[in-house]
Amino acid sequence: MSTKLLEITPQYRSFVDDQVLTSGQLNEFIEYFEDQDRLTRVCLVGVGLACGFKISVNNAKTLITITQGCGVTTDGDLLKLQQNIKNSSDTSIDIESITYSHFTDFEDDKAKYKHFKNENNTIDLWELIPQEKIDLEAGHLPINQDLLKNKVAVLYLECYPKAPDICTTTNCDNQGQPNIQNLRVLLISSEDVENIVNPKDGIFSKHNVYEALSNLPPTAIPKVILNDSNANSYSKIAATYKSAINSSKEILKTAFTELFQGFSDVLEISESTSNTILSNIDNLDDFNSNEKIQYRYDLVRDISDTYNELIEILLKLKTECCPSISAFPKHILLGLLFSEVKYPELRHEFYHSPANNEYAKYLKIAKSLLQRLILLLKNFNLSEENQVDITPSKTCGNLGLKAIPIYYETDAALLNAWDFNKTENYKQEYNIGYHRENLAPNSWVKNPLNFETDCNNFYRIEGHVGHPAQDSRNAINNLKNSHALDFDCVLFDLQRDAQAFTSFIRENPSIAHKAGVSKGGTFILVSENEQIVADFCLTTKVNNTTDGGCCSLMECTYPWISSLKYMNNLSRSLKGQQSRNKPMPQNYVLQVIEYKINGEPLINRTTTITIPLKEIFLRRIHAVTEALNNKFDKGVVFDFNENQKRLVITRAKEDTFTIRLREISMANNNAIYTYSNNGMFRNNLVFRPDAMRCRDLRSYRESFYQKLHAQIAPVNKDDDYGKYDEKWAKWSKLTERLISNPVLEEAGLIRMITSKQMLPKEIKTLVSNIKRDFQATQEERNLNFELDGNWVNGIWVNKFMLDHHRRNRKNTHDDIVLFVNLRKYLHNETGVTKLSVYITNLKYAKNLDEVIAKYKTKADFYFGKPTGENAISL
Repeated sequence: MSTKLLEITPQYRSFVDDQVLTSGQLNEFIEYFEDQDRLTRVCLVGVGLACGFKISVNNAKTLITITQGCGVTTDGDLLKLQQNIKNSSDTSIDIESITYSHFTDFEDDKAKYKHFKNENNTIDLWELIPQEKIDLEAGHLPINQDLLKNKVAVLYLECYPKAPDICTTTNCDNQGQPNIQNLRVLLISSEDVENIVNPKDGIFSKHNVYEALSNLPPTAIPKVILNDSNANSYSKIAATYKSAINSSKEILKTAFTELFQGFSDVLEISESTSNTILSNIDNLDDFNSNEKIQYRYDLVRDISDTYNELIEILLKLKTECCPSISAFPKHILLGLLFSEVKYPELRHEFYHSPANNEYAKYLKIAKSLLQRLILLLKNFNLSEENQVDITPSKTCGNLGLKAIPIYYETDAALLNAWDFNKTENYKQEYNIGYHRENLAPNSWVKNPLNFETDCNNFYRIEGHVGHPAQDSRNAINNLKNSHALDFDCVLFDLQRDAQAFTSFIRENPSIAHKAGVSKGGTFILVSENEQIVADFCLTTKVNNTTDGGCCSLMECTYPWISSLKYMNNLSRSLKGQQSRNKPMPQNYVLQVIEYKINGEPLINRTTTITIPLKEIFLRRIHAVTEALNNKFDKGVVFDFNENQKRLVITRAKEDTFTIRLREISMANNNAIYTYSNNGMFRNNLVFRPDAMRCRDLRSYRESFYQKLHAQIAPVNKDDDYGKYDEKWAKWSKLTERLISNPVLEEAGLIRMITSKQMLPKEIKTLVSNIKRDFQATQEERNLNFELDGNWVNGIWVNKFMLDHHRRNRKNTHDDIVLFVNLRKYLHNETGVTKLSVYITNLKYAKNLDEVIAKYKTKADFYFGKPTGENAISL
């Protein structure tokens, strides 16, 4: 038997009228189009068992039923069950199934099919006989149980040219040699199929992955469970994670070894690549430091997730580009008659052409996942990151749908391999992650928290490990509050709060590390020696449910260590002329030397708190108390009583506390003040006696003080009747908006004056007159004039603005009107802004009084160099 497509006809002839055709010309014409038809099936559709051909055996094991189906051999033969039509040489395919009750030996002595040959001998073959074709005289025997044991049903298209007779070369009615094509259903022993038939079938061997897949169960990484014995120090926590990594390494190494053994050909994995991956997996636990061990554990989970995605896609890798013609040219395996396994054994599938479905895409996905695996191991990096950031992500789903973690170098290669669908649509730069330098510019992925994240139910929180605990927590809370994120954040220090942390774990045993927190959950920071070493999360919030059964509150008032007069003068120094002899401070600075509650330290070294003087100017002591509350949000609550002008400290009635601090804004040797439940002390001597008494009944309870802060810590208060109405913030915004105000621009007025030429016309005239009159007092010296103050700081008001204000005073949406009104409220100024004129090369003398008096309502005069950064020469 010759396989048709092994030798195809590449051309055919065109015919003309009255042409006498030879047999070669006619056969060439037919063979060309038959070859093209076969090639279309094989190369553009696919080969194998497309549908149907389901086999069932009755309970007595005497009948075999095969349903109608469709299959294509690698020689392009289209196979369907056929049934003879009465009184006709034609056959019918309009049948649902055929039942076979008898069999006979089959020799295959005509076609001599090579796949049935064991060297020169034909293997044992049994042909199934339909009930309507039973011929007992021809030796047809009933099917029995012994026959069916370990047998495979096979569709076989027996093809051979009928032996020539006398009419083949003469002019008879049956001129032409018949090509016989008999579709037979055979039984072959499974041993012969596996050892003789299938070794010649490269396609079946390549894609027969069911058994290999059954040996590739999904991997699962051991969960790290915290308890009293392993959670009271970071070294113990790290040891628990390392144990999980060790056991996971062996699981992954075995899984990937079997994957490469069974699927290297399909995935086109070279031996060097597989060896590199296995070597890197083997080194997952090869590290000396416990630093950021949770991220090493996360790497192991990411590798496992990628592996699981890969094995899910393997069953779909059933595609063949240009199938081998010799794979199964005249047969199709229908499967083992009896099988104890759940997957079909020794049965061809349909191996699609890449042209007619997504099977080629599945292969690309699998190769992309393999590339991602390589890059996860290559790009893993635990370098220090100094910025806390939050990235929206997902709790579940494939790894590619989640945000790229901080511990991977997010280069172009990783972006291409992270999410196949994005890369396929040329959107790989729209993956989100901690590292954003290679992400799409000017897009939402650069600042994802500024946009709606309804489809993201998880926040990756990163950049805090290895950094100061309180600063990290404050940064996380600032991001949470500024972007309206739904989670709580708590902090435990293992040196100070080990017992509280283990108690927390007992109350919340589901605590786990996920490098972030689910929406509506609690993010738990764990520090040691005030440095973040680990993080965990819960799926629910716990802050509002654990007050520990605490307790009555005690509110105590004290004088503040700095007088209001001192703080006012210090903050107002920013607005006045700066000293040339000594630099003036820009901040109000406190040193907190000691802070204890019930004898337990909240700090282990001196902590410095810096408050900008502009905040002191706006909010006075409230700016100080808010800074203290933000820095120590697990301690007593600080406030300021405006009526009594006294500091307020609120605590649990039964608790004791000690706070030692001093103010060092201008000098480092100021007195040290101590606040405690027993009174206030200056340099350890009683400063003000206090009648309050306290008893030490219980240890410091961190959860109580966290809740206390949430309930009563003041926010944005000032001394204006206890309410900070943000008028100064409004003043700053209006100052910015007037820079581009269209009314002022249309009038030719420039807000930010950087040269004399930019001044309004009437002010330039005034400046010229001032210079003229002062110069007239000098006979030999040429005077130098400079302008500083409001006119060069963008907060001036001229006659045009005042006239505009009078015309539009009722328009509460006009920025000029609002600015002039607020100027009067904050500064009590109503007229044109006065000039601040500096004469830099002249000392004051009495002969200048007349000129000064002449312009005193329009300008203030100074003799010396201005200290402002914006001063301009006149």
